[in-house]
Formats: sequence, C-alpha cells, structure tokens
Amino acid sequence: MTFILNILHKDMSILAADTKAVADWPTISGFPARGKAVVHNQKKISMNESGQLAIGVAGFSEHNSYIREFEKSENISEGLSIIREHMERFLLVDNIASLIKTASPFVNECIASFYDKSTHTYFTNEFEFNEFRNKTYLHRASDGVKLFCAGSGRNHFDLESGVKEVQSLVASNDISCLQEICIAWMENIFNMVSSKDESCGSEAIFAVSSRTNNEFKLIERGC
Repeated sequence: MTFILNILHKDMSILAADTKAVADWPTISGFPARGKAVVHNQKKISMNESGQLAIGVAGFSEHNSYIREFEKSENISEGLSIIREHMERFLLVDNIASLIKTASPFVNECIASFYDKSTHTYFTNEFEFNEFRNKTYLHRASDGVKLFCAGSGRNHFDLESGVKEVQSLVASNDISCLQEICIAWMENIFNMVSSKDESCGSEAIFAVSSRTNNEFKLIERGC
C-alpha cells in the first residue's frame, strides 16, 4: 500500500510518497503459494515534462496506465486533463454487466500540485476514482498551511494535528530554511506511519517547489 503526503503553502509545495510496494507473487500451477513480493524502490511520484506539475499516486499500478502519458505532457492544463480523461474511461457505465459483478472496488488516488505563474499561486488537486467513483478537488494555497494525504497510510495519520504542527514550524522559522525543516518533519511522519502500517515504507521521495524555483525537483533522502 502507500502513503502520500503534501504540504501546501503560499510559498511552497512539497509532495512526498513512500517507496515501498507489496504485491502477490503470481500463482503457478503445481507450486506452493509464495506469499508477498516486496519492492523498496517503487516510483510513486512523477512530474510532467516541464516540471511544472508533480503527482503522487496511490493505487493498483495496472489502474494507473496514464502515468507515462502524463510524464510527456508539456503544461499544467494538459497534465491534469490526462488524469481526468483516464478517470472517466475507468468508469464502467458502458459495461453494466461487469459493473454489477464488481464488489467493494479499490479506490485509486492521486495528489497533484503545481504553481500557477499567472496568479502567483500554488494549487493542489486531489483525485479519487474507481469503477463507481470519479472525484476531484482543487485547493488553493493561502497564508495558512494545508495538508493532504492519500493511501492506506492516512488511516494512521492525524491530519488536523499535522496541520497545527506544520503551521507552528512555518510561524517560528525563516522562510529560507522552511523547506528543509518541513522535509525533516515529513520524514518523521513517514517513520511513524510505517511503524503502524507495515505495508507502508519509512523511506520517502520528495518533489519540491518554491517561489524562488517553482519547477518541481525530486529529492531522495535515506534511500
């Protein structure tokens, strides 16, 4: 499973995801079950070609075939459209027989973040989709801190408490070192979540954007 975490602030956006993936080994006739396959360098964060838009993805990999097309997109509008169009195609409204047979469908999630140069504003866009559900929420950065999370790891994270903690960090530290401080705080959160959910990894990869350099850059620490 997965834990995705995003800090949205008027001066920056930091998107992080764990790098652990757990999957079932394929069943081979005549051989005993092999249990779970664990990967510790799974890519769950992607950026579009221009670096203007970063996404963190939680869900079955076979349900997220849009990633390669997204990575080739050249601007924010095109990248977001690719996600929305994939979500629409995922709905089974044209295959009612298959829809009826689907029970308790898994929810795929995506958190996208970007900086709009025309309005000098950071945004985060949340997506949820499966055979039955298509949801998208667009959030605008403000003076206060906003936190967003996705994946199974969020069941072990107190979002309200997290907002208060990061708001305190923002209020008590200079903006020049805020990015590093927030990343360190996020690393602690990933350690905490992974200790409660063994399917989530403690090591994370970060996509970081700030007003001084608003193209997202990937940062790997402790990997």
